[in-house]
Amino acid sequence: MLNLFEISVNLIEQLIILLFLSFYFGCKYNDIRKYIGFIATVTISTITVTIFNSFYVFEGFLGLVFILIYTVYAHLFLKGNIYTKIFIAGFITCITYFIALFSILFVSIVYDQNDYMIYNMHISRIVLIIMSKTLLIIACTIMLRFRFNDIGAKRNIVLLIVMPIVVEISIIGIMQVFLKHSELKGELLLASISIMAVNVITYYVFIRINKDIEYEAKIKMMEQKEEYDIRHADELEELYKKICSVRHDIIHHFAVLKGLIDDENIRALKYIDAVTDAQIRSVRDFIKTDNDYFDAIVNTKLAVCERSGIELKADVMNGALNKLNNYEIASLFGNLLDNAMEAAKKAPAKEIVLEVSKHGDNVYIFMKNTIAASVLEKNKHLRTTKADKEYHGLGINNITKVVNSYNGVIRYFEDSGYFCCEILI
Repeated sequence: MLNLFEISVNLIEQLIILLFLSFYFGCKYNDIRKYIGFIATVTISTITVTIFNSFYVFEGFLGLVFILIYTVYAHLFLKGNIYTKIFIAGFITCITYFIALFSILFVSIVYDQNDYMIYNMHISRIVLIIMSKTLLIIACTIMLRFRFNDIGAKRNIVLLIVMPIVVEISIIGIMQVFLKHSELKGELLLASISIMAVNVITYYVFIRINKDIEYEAKIKMMEQKEEYDIRHADELEELYKKICSVRHDIIHHFAVLKGLIDDENIRALKYIDAVTDAQIRSVRDFIKTDNDYFDAIVNTKLAVCERSGIELKADVMNGALNKLNNYEIASLFGNLLDNAMEAAKKAPAKEIVLEVSKHGDNVYIFMKNTIAASVLEKNKHLRTTKADKEYHGLGINNITKVVNSYNGVIRYFEDSGYFCCEILI
């Protein structure tokens, strides 16, 4: 008959496991359902293990039901996909069983006791409980440190998901042997450690597969964004040329119209002059270089800057962009300006400065923008801070891709309230 002490031990163990799962995946809800789901699952799992232990010294294969309990909890109340949830539920159950087996074998060797003495209230029993729960907390902390995203946990990982369950069954078998042949505890300890090593390697392989698939998906997204930048830049260049042509023609049309109006229509003549001087002539290029492709991109970004109250300054040397093709100009300067505008609009003083010059056969690009707070201090790798990471954060990668294609150099730094980017191609 289990006492209150044993129930408390079971409760602590289930709290550790379910807290781990909650931190690992994150909760779906922020309302009362978050707490109801957690409390209900802790209660169910604690009652289950208590009932099992009231009939068996070690619940053995009945313990596999905890994989189901943890999976159901994760599926109903936590984020993530079902494949990752099944794998982690099986893995943490396997870890729990291994720690229990390892602690029992270790304590039995240290105190030279059999299984009957260990499971009775003795100093070795207290040591066993403290050791097992401490190891469980350490294991959960390590897993939280090396958690992975869901992107790679697809149907082709189903066979890998089965691995923790197989390892758990092996650990259960070792425990059953120990209960019948406690004199083999040394050999069984070695066997359990070896089996657990296989499970740890499985987890590592699972992480590597995820990272590889995530990397491939990121490359694909970069290529799609690059194609979009190129297509968008072509459209911008064509539109830019049409706008310049229409603006030029409108000025001539107004001049002709003005000549056709007699001097008696003073109000009409004044209106034409006002429109010509105040409206059409004021619509000028922010920058005019020998590269229409570059002009189209910069002048389009200028319109966005004006709406956001950002002052954009540019100084581009003629011929500096001859080394780059149109696609590279679109990807490089489009992403540089987008990133600078995103940061500058949050700063008190909104300013972007762009300088492009030619040094021999090399292109030197310097861009700086004001920032509200240090970027590199908390995000030195310039990873996106947006929630939708799958579609954001590709700008830096595309900039780097263009620079690397010429074996160029890129450097990010901060100076006097500015975020600076220096590129040599």
